[in-house]
Amino acid sequence: MIKIKGTLNNKGEIVFRSGKQFLPDTLYQETEPGLPIEIIIEVSVTIGLNNLISGIDGFVWATKDICQADIIINALKVQNIEAEIVNTENENGGLYFIKVFREEDIKTVIEFIQNDSSGLRLKPDWNYPDGEPNQSFEQWIND
Repeated sequence: MIKIKGTLNNKGEIVFRSGKQFLPDTLYQETEPGLPIEIIIEVSVTIGLNNLISGIDGFVWATKDICQADIIINALKVQNIEAEIVNTENENGGLYFIKVFREEDIKTVIEFIQNDSSGLRLKPDWNYPDGEPNQSFEQWIND
């Protein structure tokens, strides 16, 4: 679950710490009494993380470790695959997503990161208890 906090302003917009705004037209109307302004709003979004890294919109991997994300990006560059790290922040820290630019590379990259015997063979961070390192990544680094 991803939790983010924002503040409800007098226009009925939720402004998050990053400065981005969410315009919930149906949540609040200026003319309707009830919700005070400048209150803290917490939004929880539940996303099946395995679905999130299935290639939708180019997203093929996520990790809490920037070092892991950098190594994956560099390994993809060596293979002439264009990708980038997209950083998201939330109260529990951040996630670094690997986003592939060309749709035709998505399946190859997922196989390279997760399954291919000559690839990285990584398991997602969320397979391990909170605070524990990604053992599959540690094993790959040490091999």
